[in-house]
Amino acid sequence: MDNKELPSTTNLWIQLAGKRIIIPSFFIISYLFMLLVPTNFDEQNHWFVFLGRFHPLVLHFPIVLILVTTGFLLMGFFNPNFNKPVIIRSLLWASVFFSFVSILAGYLLYISESYSGNLVSNHLNGALATGISISLCLIIYELNYQRKSKGSFVFYFLLIVANFSLAYTSHMGGSLTHGEDFLTAPLDALLPAKKIDKAPEDMLLFEDMIATIFETKCVSCHNENKTKGDLLLNNYEEVFAKGKSKKQAIIPGDTSNSELMVRVLLPDDHDERMPPEGKPGLTDDEISLLSYWISSGASDTLTYGDINDEKVLTEIEALMPDIRQAQYKIIKEKEAFEAALQELRQIGDPIGIDISIDERSNGKFFGLKMRFPPAHVNNDEIKAFSPYFPYFSRVSLASSNIDDDALFDLGKMSQLRRLILQKTNINGEGLPYLKDLENLEELNLSFTPLDEGNLLYLIGFKNLQKVYLFGTPVKPEVISALQKHKPELEIILEEGPFY
Repeated sequence: MDNKELPSTTNLWIQLAGKRIIIPSFFIISYLFMLLVPTNFDEQNHWFVFLGRFHPLVLHFPIVLILVTTGFLLMGFFNPNFNKPVIIRSLLWASVFFSFVSILAGYLLYISESYSGNLVSNHLNGALATGISISLCLIIYELNYQRKSKGSFVFYFLLIVANFSLAYTSHMGGSLTHGEDFLTAPLDALLPAKKIDKAPEDMLLFEDMIATIFETKCVSCHNENKTKGDLLLNNYEEVFAKGKSKKQAIIPGDTSNSELMVRVLLPDDHDERMPPEGKPGLTDDEISLLSYWISSGASDTLTYGDINDEKVLTEIEALMPDIRQAQYKIIKEKEAFEAALQELRQIGDPIGIDISIDERSNGKFFGLKMRFPPAHVNNDEIKAFSPYFPYFSRVSLASSNIDDDALFDLGKMSQLRRLILQKTNINGEGLPYLKDLENLEELNLSFTPLDEGNLLYLIGFKNLQKVYLFGTPVKPEVISALQKHKPELEIILEEGPFY
């Protein structure tokens, strides 16, 4: 039996297999391969690196095409002139093709330059989900077109999936390039400072009173960046966790076994007392309030008005002026911080630098980063931020035009924890300016003309934990010598994050 004698449906499938769905099917198989077999190379493949670096150049094509395709299909519900098969098919084919080109380039970059971490993995997985879903959309549309049938539920569902995964992938890509707060940072300036004007009976024992006590007496040692004893005390959920001692900090209803209470009640000169010697401890009234809150169940909804114990009410009333004063001090500090943030942004905007709150430092310091694409930022422009140098904890000057002279100014940022200098003119002769930064934990020198001898200055850095050296001219034996003399330092031969 030849093809002419086959049933019309079979003929249709043969035709489709030959002309319509082979290419998108091949793309889907390729995506599954990338998803299941994420290969890494021991030696860098320069051709893969070259091809992979086209990824930032082509990734905007599929984004625009998928959105335009969706827009035409939506407008087609209201105006048939938009729902022309020749237009929709052309847009879908272009979307699928450029998605594949962009994803393939990104995949080659991923496997050839040894990228790692959750952000880049999520970015890749989101891209693969986008590529698979838009390719399936094309296959289903072609099947419906050949059968002269209308769009199916599955087609529109997959199109929705493609748009959601596209948004997710774009967010992950933006976070990789600009930092994890890329979308949320602008909202900080729009939110007013929190003011507490509640009547006493409406005040929450934890949020309005105990959290204020923790903020003034405990949080300086128990926050995300300084978790003494592996204990966080700056939010409600964390106060119930077990610290380094493996004992639960707060056990609702049990003050005697709550480790926080045990440590608070230790003698002033005891090594395990909280707060430690030299820092103001909790007053008797504060301890009484904390004890009452724990014994009452440590709820976050318990209010002052719920208390019937006259002794506790009297103690809280004695505490109230101090609590109010601490609250207003916190508010004033936040308002001053917001004012400084706005002033810093006014300095940074004209020269292409973004300023944000560094949430990794408990929101008490600033972060500085280059915009993308990078502007022409040099040493002198960094000096414009000098009045606020002690308030920066995170700085990224990636792809700027600074050189080692700028390290003299960066060395004045006493709270600096993370410094990213990749793709700058740093050769390392200015590294000694940074060695006295006691908080500096991470330094990125990838793709800099780093001199081998200058690298050894890092031996004198007290608390440095990570250094990125990818793409520098430093020989492996010099890196080995540094590792030998400073074994606690993690040397990472990856480009590292941009922020």
